Amino acid sequence: MAASLTWPDLPRHAIRTTLSIIRSGRAPWLDVSRCLLVVSPSRFLHILWFELNMSIGVGMDMDGLRRLAVFVLATPHAPGCPPLLPIFLHSVFPAIMDTIDQQQGSSQAMSAELLVAVLSSAIMVALHLERATLMVSGEQHYFLGEPSTAMARRLANELRHRKQSPTAKAAAQRLASSATFVTHFPVFKTEL
Repeated sequence: MAASLTWPDLPRHAIRTTLSIIRSGRAPWLDVSRCLLVVSPSRFLHILWFELNMSIGVGMDMDGLRRLAVFVLATPHAPGCPPLLPIFLHSVFPAIMDTIDQQQGSSQAMSAELLVAVLSSAIMVALHLERATLMVSGEQHYFLGEPSTAMARRLANELRHRKQSPTAKAAAQRLASSATFVTHFPVFKTEL
């Protein structure tokens, strides 16, 4: 670690290192719990999105970026570490949509595409995690803080509320056109 690195810079440095590892084709690793000891979950998620968005601009593979984001959002982390997907949906996602709406041209389209890919994948992972734990334990557990159906409903409501947002429109259209997503989350059947 660089001598000039301060504690608040740790999460950004960790994310950049992980992105560099992904670019090199090696298996990435990110200690999310350690990052959350230094900054709040919302701040961490804003830093993560900023770094992902910057990586799009330098031509990084969007699938690698999506995988990293889904890992951070939809994986249960160490005990005491809050579930990040609901925090992302409730407090970070609206600000990200505002930021994307202010972008121009291809950067807006690529950022919106990444956002939709991350949201749909993370909510689907949450659903599969719920089903797997139900099958194994026979009991319903929500390791990500709330049911995936509640998260999908919250997302649909947020998109409906932002009818004038180009990013919200694009996200609603993409999610509603995914047969798999709509099958599992019928709240997206109706036109948002």
